[in-house]
Amino acid sequence: MIDNTQRSNRTGADKGDDVTRARVLDSAAALFAENGIDRVTTRAISERAGANVAAVNYYFGGKDNLSVEVFRHVARESAERRFAGLDRILENARIAGGPPPIRDIIEVFVDAYVSADAPRNGTLLAQLVLKHRLSPTHWTQAVVQEELDPLAKRFISVLCLAAPYLEVREVHWRYHMMAGAVILTMSDRGAGGRIERLSEGQSSVDDTETLRSELVNFATTAFGPTAD
Repeated sequence: MIDNTQRSNRTGADKGDDVTRARVLDSAAALFAENGIDRVTTRAISERAGANVAAVNYYFGGKDNLSVEVFRHVARESAERRFAGLDRILENARIAGGPPPIRDIIEVFVDAYVSADAPRNGTLLAQLVLKHRLSPTHWTQAVVQEELDPLAKRFISVLCLAAPYLEVREVHWRYHMMAGAVILTMSDRGAGGRIERLSEGQSSVDDTETLRSELVNFATTAFGPTAD
């Protein structure tokens, strides 16, 4: 039988574990956003969290498992937000009695990567997709397939409604190219970015407002009627 003192101590320990675990998760997310996944060590994560150097292994069983939790949370949160945005667009189109506006759809897509209220999530999401494109692992495959693929199919179906003059295969191509352009552009952030260097400082991915506007303009044009 456990007396009240034992129960109280156990509850306190459990709460302490929850707090430390949450700190490790948040520290990993911050470091991944700042430095990229592969350049962050488990020691750096533990130190930033103010935890024992073995904390990552203790709470998550290793960096890969921790990465899964960080990026699954980011991907799921992004997907939920964008699903809701697409639902609003479709409802407004239904009320107006017309097709959903292409620009509105593109803005919902870009918002996941360039958002004033969740800038870190956008950086992390871009890193996840880029890592999966360049060096896929079992965990990036799982997160992308389970959390992002259903969303991509939803975007494509709504874009087909918005651009009936395009064949379905064309919408697939243009969606894929739009995603690639956004991810590649997001990867140019930081000191010495190529666009900043080539433009001699006139353009910078760190100028978030302009970045968002240019991405939306570019992708909206891509889904416009064909020249012929």
